[in-house]
Amino acid sequence: MPLFRPSWRAIALVAGIIIAVNAALLMSATPGPSRTLPTVTPQPSPAKVVGAVQAQSTMAPEPAPPPTTMPPTPVWTPTPTRPTVIPTPSPRPAGTPWRVGLQVGHWKSSELPEELARLRNSTGAYYGGINEAELNLDIAQRVKPLLEAQGVIVDLLPATVPPSYDADAFIAIHADGSSSARVRGWKVATPWRTSPASQQLRDAMATSYSQATGLPQDLNGITFNMRGYYAFSYRRHTHAIARTTPAIILEMGFMTNASDRAVMFGQADRVAQGIADGAMNYLRARDPLDGAALLPPEFPVLRAIPSGTVLRATPRDDARVLATIDPEQRIIPFRLHDGWYEVVVRGKWRMIGWVRADQVEATSEQLNLPTPTNP
Repeated sequence: MPLFRPSWRAIALVAGIIIAVNAALLMSATPGPSRTLPTVTPQPSPAKVVGAVQAQSTMAPEPAPPPTTMPPTPVWTPTPTRPTVIPTPSPRPAGTPWRVGLQVGHWKSSELPEELARLRNSTGAYYGGINEAELNLDIAQRVKPLLEAQGVIVDLLPATVPPSYDADAFIAIHADGSSSARVRGWKVATPWRTSPASQQLRDAMATSYSQATGLPQDLNGITFNMRGYYAFSYRRHTHAIARTTPAIILEMGFMTNASDRAVMFGQADRVAQGIADGAMNYLRARDPLDGAALLPPEFPVLRAIPSGTVLRATPRDDARVLATIDPEQRIIPFRLHDGWYEVVVRGKWRMIGWVRADQVEATSEQLNLPTPTNP
């Protein structure tokens, strides 16, 4: 049987169909213009979430992103200020006038309160029909207007001091006496436990009084009774100065010495001027913001060491030796200066001098001073 032989036309028709089909397929595979389709994030099942967390816990944490650079925080530096002022019992507002108490020694001593009844008969020194209280009053009455002329409020005080008397300065005015007419000179003392302000008042008074009167100083004449003056004893007495009142006691000279009498009686204005100048020089130099200077120091009772404690006249290793203090002897200090204590020896109340701080030891004993009998 003869084979079928397609004509050329049939073959051409079939080839055209095949070409057309391939072209159509090629066009369908070519992408058209791009389109943005919403992205749908499939939500994992709870089981997958737990598994993912567990898987992350076993993997090292990713490094933290670098910190954001911030400008440095400014450091605040406080403005320097003065040390805190320790207040006095009665703070003085700015512009408050100075107040000075002039106590007339032995004046109206018969009116002393019961706590000081033992002193009611004390009239002090006496010479030529004049007792000390009269001389003290005359001088104090001359000092008062001199201070008032400088704007100072002045309290003229008798033997009885107002309770906790508070002032910028307290000056007890006295005169001395002796069984020997040759003993002479003035002296000024602070309380046992003396504040820096009291020391400044003492130094100012010593300089001015000496210059104004020309009288000699009674060296080594300061007694236990002066240091322990009842008006200073704020721990023991109600009628005494406040703890922060700068205070001194001045013995103007000896009523029993002719040369001293010639000045105290015959040139009383010079004496008064010396006292007023001493008070004013102190007040003008005093820093009103230095409250710490008003506070008396608190020292322990000391004892002499076994290797030896030497009492000297001044705080120097080459100063005159006053005594060698027995080991364990109790010593009461009232001032510390450059490694030296100014002290009094307990039981030997006239032994006042200086000991090196490394020649004493502190004790835990309470301070117990005897009561002066003749202030």
